[in-house]
Amino acid sequence: MTNYAEEMMAAIRLGQLDQAQTLFQKSLANDSDDLIYSLAEDLYAMGFVSESKQAYLNLVEKYPHEGQLKTALAELAIEENDLDQAQDYLAQIEEDSPAYLEALMVKADLYQSEGLTESAQAALEKAQTLAPDEPVVTFALAEFYFSTGEYHQAIANYRNLLLQGQRRIAKVDMAARIGTAYAAIGNVDNAIAYLEQIKPLDLTIDTKFQLAFLYVEKKADDDALPLFQDILEADPQYTSVYPLLGQLYERIKDTAEALKTYQIGLSYDQTNPILYRLAGALAFRLGDTDLAKEYYQAALDLDDQDLTTYTALADLNLAIHDYDAVIATIGAAADQDLVDPRFAWDLARAYHAKEEEDKASEQWLIAAQDYPENPDFWHDLADWYHEVGRRQDELQALEKAVDLDPDNFELADRLADLSLDL
Repeated sequence: MTNYAEEMMAAIRLGQLDQAQTLFQKSLANDSDDLIYSLAEDLYAMGFVSESKQAYLNLVEKYPHEGQLKTALAELAIEENDLDQAQDYLAQIEEDSPAYLEALMVKADLYQSEGLTESAQAALEKAQTLAPDEPVVTFALAEFYFSTGEYHQAIANYRNLLLQGQRRIAKVDMAARIGTAYAAIGNVDNAIAYLEQIKPLDLTIDTKFQLAFLYVEKKADDDALPLFQDILEADPQYTSVYPLLGQLYERIKDTAEALKTYQIGLSYDQTNPILYRLAGALAFRLGDTDLAKEYYQAALDLDDQDLTTYTALADLNLAIHDYDAVIATIGAAADQDLVDPRFAWDLARAYHAKEEEDKASEQWLIAAQDYPENPDFWHDLADWYHEVGRRQDELQALEKAVDLDPDNFELADRLADLSLDL
């Protein structure tokens, strides 16, 4: 007997879609119900939603009370975003139906797609009550908790699956999920312990990145470095690696490799202000202030709300004695309603260098409110008071600095000398 369903699938694989449609109609008219049911499943798996739906509807006409067909149609309706129709199919499945458990799972998917997380959770928990040892149900509940950020409950369900010997379901590795969940709640040690259970050949590129990131957090640089290198060897456009890898190289004092890493990253991703800022900071430390300014400005061109870059650029300009640029940079930040305590300190020094002492005095007073416990600030302020001839104020600033840094004997001697002079 001719198997039209099989011939249709062969035609699809050969790209003969017109022939496949003809064979599809012949299958519906002539093939056994079991063949049509299998065909409907295969068509859905291949993305032929309309044809799959037609096959299921053909069967529903013969078996109007078959719950498994209704759940399949509900899934198709969800696929087509016809949520009301999906609800209607699911409502037709009675609790005593063999398909009721599957229907609850589909209901949960439907509720989640509508943002009804409490209803989705209730459906899954009811399914677990009906089938507490069914791995697919436990997995669905674990995935629900994982997606909603309820990581402790997700971990408990994933671990139950591992205890049942279920290491992988739907291509998801339970150890990877548990590791990711532990990372999300800040338990780095447990996260690493689970992710390290995954065989190297089974590590996805995303899982490698997560494990490397956790190693960086633990300062296990020797473990993180080869993982980052493996990722970039497999996919040099995995640009999330470059900021972390560059900072890792900086931490192990390989500044040349760090700058190279940032620059390679920018060759693949010229829209990443963090990469530009990191490259700028490193160029500054290496003494290339022109390159540093170029990178900082590129970062601000991409993100004019990045306060960290404004403060870094202001500090750089102060270090190279470009006081007008210090004032301009801080003014640009103020135009974006961005404020940092360091700005007043930087402005005070810039205005002093420009001999605009009234403006400098105003900024020193503002900064004093922001740095009441910073001995370096009070040392700077004492120097300014000295230079403008305010000896009594200098004395008070030195007293504050020495009180905050009693082991600074140079400051203590200066305070003693000034006290004798006054």
